[in-house]
Amino acid sequence: MDKPGRAGASRRQFLAGVVGAGALAAMGEALAQAGEAAPPGTIGNDAIKAEKAKSMQFHSERPLTGSVPAHEHDFDVTPSERMFVRNNLLTPAIDIESHRLTLKGLVDKELSFSVFDLAKNFRSVSLQGMLECAGSGRSAFQPRASGTPWLETGGMGCPLWGGVRLRDLLRAAGLRPGAAHVAGHGGDPGMVPTAAPVIRSIPLSKAMEENTLVAWAMNERPLPFIHGYPLRLVVPGWVGSASTKWLHTLMVLDAPFKGTYMTGSYIVPRTPVAPGEKLPQDTMSAEAWPVKSIITFPAPGSRVRLGERIAVRGRAWVGEGSVERVEISTDEGKSWRNAELARRGDRYAWRRFILDYRPERAGYTTFLARAWDDRGNAQPAVPGWNPLGYFWNGWHRVGVVVEA
Repeated sequence: MDKPGRAGASRRQFLAGVVGAGALAAMGEALAQAGEAAPPGTIGNDAIKAEKAKSMQFHSERPLTGSVPAHEHDFDVTPSERMFVRNNLLTPAIDIESHRLTLKGLVDKELSFSVFDLAKNFRSVSLQGMLECAGSGRSAFQPRASGTPWLETGGMGCPLWGGVRLRDLLRAAGLRPGAAHVAGHGGDPGMVPTAAPVIRSIPLSKAMEENTLVAWAMNERPLPFIHGYPLRLVVPGWVGSASTKWLHTLMVLDAPFKGTYMTGSYIVPRTPVAPGEKLPQDTMSAEAWPVKSIITFPAPGSRVRLGERIAVRGRAWVGEGSVERVEISTDEGKSWRNAELARRGDRYAWRRFILDYRPERAGYTTFLARAWDDRGNAQPAVPGWNPLGYFWNGWHRVGVVVEA
């Protein structure tokens, strides 16, 4: 849904920011040389880390990945410094003045836009939407699954995005018969020239969905370098890899793109496999996230007073559909109480929940959270195992000490 107030503010701030585009480009060059040595045209990891919250835990350097734990997500809108980091390759330092976005493939006419053209010629929108790495929570799978050991509650965020609808660009180019998928091509370079380019495609139906964006802003500021500056796709609710960063090309195809990031990774078995089994040949691309919730307050290990009110808070979301209810248990799942849900926001935004609780006995107490969506799907105690460790959405448990 268009939101003239927020969209207008986001656009004005962006346009004000790009007046100093040369300064931004110079900042990119400075960042590229800050900290450890970085290949030409890229930004080093030390410079990226300096812009993140101190609570962010980095899980790997190449590729750079990092996230904050659940209790650092106690915000309705994820602050930029707490937004998770997930690179596939290196972080490019792109000059906004020369950057172009090209549309080609099964279109009536190929188009090319600067970032300024997009802001000038298409209606800008602002919306809040979840992005979550497919491997978010991977460390909780047993036996261990392959891939980056994301925290059980790390690898997600729900900031405010600003940009233009992808469908408006596709309509401007005109879709030819047979158009079925739209692929985003990212500009992140590899350590070697032969590194496979980062290309993912999404079904045309998702590309034409009104909340799928070509974004230039996050939290009403130009995208940070690590989050795709100056342009990225935002495909909210789906695995983060669908939201191509450093976007320079959109290709309209007659079938899903075939490549490293479509057929070699970000895939799941079509039918369940036993824990520890290898990835079968029959797989499908990872798309929408299942229903999930996390407890954001209190933090694990907190100390609370006997008889004093505790506001147990958290966030819940689902890739497609809506969150219908969230339940909290204080007795390891023997009984459950409905939490109060905040009003619905944007379609793909997470939803805050809260439960007032007064502990009646001293000692160690745990809180469990589980969410339900509008299709009757419940967040499981432990999700089904898969070889690449995707879609962890098990119950989140937080323990506190109640002092007399």
